Amino acid sequence: MCHSFAYHFFQTENVSGTFDIIHGHDWMTANALAEIRNARNKRTVFTLHSTEYGRCGNVFHGGQSREIRNLEWYGGFVADKIITTSETIKKEAKWIYNFEDWKLAMIPNGVSLYKFNGFIDPWSVKKWHNVGVWDPVCLFVGRMVVQKGADLLLEAIPSVLAEFPNAKFFFIGDGHMRRGLEHRARQLGVPRACRFLGYVLESDLVNFYKACDMVCVPSRNEPFGIVALEAWAAGKPIVVTHNGFDYVWHDVNGLKVYDYPNSIAWGIKSLLGNLGKANWMGANGRRTAEGFSWDNIARMTMGVYEEILR
Repeated sequence: MCHSFAYHFFQTENVSGTFDIIHGHDWMTANALAEIRNARNKRTVFTLHSTEYGRCGNVFHGGQSREIRNLEWYGGFVADKIITTSETIKKEAKWIYNFEDWKLAMIPNGVSLYKFNGFIDPWSVKKWHNVGVWDPVCLFVGRMVVQKGADLLLEAIPSVLAEFPNAKFFFIGDGHMRRGLEHRARQLGVPRACRFLGYVLESDLVNFYKACDMVCVPSRNEPFGIVALEAWAAGKPIVVTHNGFDYVWHDVNGLKVYDYPNSIAWGIKSLLGNLGKANWMGANGRRTAEGFSWDNIARMTMGVYEEILR
């Protein structure tokens, strides 16, 4: 694949003229960046959206996982500048790969706020999933993998239901853990409170954000957490873990908890028990999200390009 990237880059440049910079994202592009840089001496930028260590749930596995880590290092090695999407990833990159601080730039992800403008009647979503009009809904959006911690949220549900028996939990996303989570929900006796919805269209996802009462992001490792931005864009309060989320101010625009079911349950119950404060946090989140517009992210990226061309 990387040879194909490089081949088509050379073909394009032969016709259209030279490019000043090549920019690759994550380990899949590392060999292409190296081939193009070595052949045509290009200025090179490499973005790390996450690390293999983090994707594995903060574990150093061998085999293919080690090979991926080697490619992450190689992509950073050949680059003139490395962009990380959060301070968390920046620290991991320095710790795991010994990248120099001067070589690293932190540029966050962004969100398209306009997609989340306006309101909908939550009942227009709830009624299709057998949820009562007044039942509070906690939303999870993400891959069903160890890193994202959907299992931790599931284990927190019995504690939440003990105080808020009508609460419902929507799980949006797919992955290798999904079937096991559905089985575990039955073991815990909470299947009636859970809706495992799999992949949904983007337009439907926006409506789920608007219809829910809060969003929980229970990650064991979170390189950035764009779900939090999307929740804020919809004006919703969030419960996130301490494993990332540098931009979340505890008890102001969200609640930060530990990656344990009891702590996650505390966060959810805190919001359900004070919906006025929860709505205040959601409004603060919307204002925070305004600083993450793609226009701002583009300007920051241009700053990196200009720096390496000097």
